[in-house]
Amino acid sequence: MKQFETDSTDPDMPAPIRGASAASLRAEALGWLRRLQSGKATTDDLAALDRWRAISPAHASEFAEASLLWTVLHDAAQQAERAPAAAPATATVLRSNFRPSRRGVLIGGAALAASAAGVAVVRPPLDLWPSAMELAADYRTGTGEQRQLDLHDRVAIELNTRTSLDVRSPRDGNVQLELLAGEAAIASRPGHAADITVVAGSGRVMSRDASFIIRKTGSNVRVNCIDGRVDVTCHDKSFALASGQQVKYDEDGNGDVAPVDSELVTAWQRGLLMFRRAPLAEVIDEVNRYRAGRVVLLDPALARRQVVANFRLDRIDDVIDFISKAMDLRVRSLPGGVVLVG
Repeated sequence: MKQFETDSTDPDMPAPIRGASAASLRAEALGWLRRLQSGKATTDDLAALDRWRAISPAHASEFAEASLLWTVLHDAAQQAERAPAAAPATATVLRSNFRPSRRGVLIGGAALAASAAGVAVVRPPLDLWPSAMELAADYRTGTGEQRQLDLHDRVAIELNTRTSLDVRSPRDGNVQLELLAGEAAIASRPGHAADITVVAGSGRVMSRDASFIIRKTGSNVRVNCIDGRVDVTCHDKSFALASGQQVKYDEDGNGDVAPVDSELVTAWQRGLLMFRRAPLAEVIDEVNRYRAGRVVLLDPALARRQVVANFRLDRIDDVIDFISKAMDLRVRSLPGGVVLVG
């Protein structure tokens, strides 16, 4: 089957594929959308997109669904942004001027590109795809994926879903890492002390004979000490964490030490998500890290509804039934894994 032609030196262009799975087709379709809304699309790009869509009905269908997904999320974002300023925060929403018309979705590349002209988005909308920095990481996990790394005989590292990690210099007893995004469990192996340094955002985490979990979401970082002692520095502040303590900091260095339930923090390592009186908005944000598509909370008044529940990561869509049946909330499922709540 003839594939479309593209400039292999351009990292923004989707790569051609053969015998593509639904997941890889969807990734390519989102890649085309990213290219079209970047402000760099050319007439040659539009012609290449038309050829890509013509490869098979599946290609055309995936592009139409991806475009519709973008439109639906933008509509949901507009509803959320029209909410009163005093309303509680809901799940992250799209903030972009890019809005392809439904006619553009049906017609395809030309109308969509016209609606996207001149728009530049620094961060991917709703994290529909990783940032360029995350994609370039030494190690990365996709949505719902977890991975054990074998980098050093003295250190055990486990990456949670959607995590990007750079390795600076794993040598001798000194391991230096940078967490670009996501969550990682890091520990000295039993009987083997190792000096570990992890840079995350504006801070630095250091340990020698300890285990800890570090998570970075945007510029916000959370460090949980599971065992031993962990030292955290951020700007001119220093924190010493003992087992069962955590600290959160942002790009300005704001942070305080607080107790934490290690069972909840480490639940993902056992294949679980555990919530104990967590706000619904927080639950939805967390679940979105593990499933394809997006759960969107439309009604800000529901954001603070408290949730007590456990979910298995290998059955993450059970959360949709829970919201619908146990919480008695309206749920609407749309193409592309989009679920509207409220």
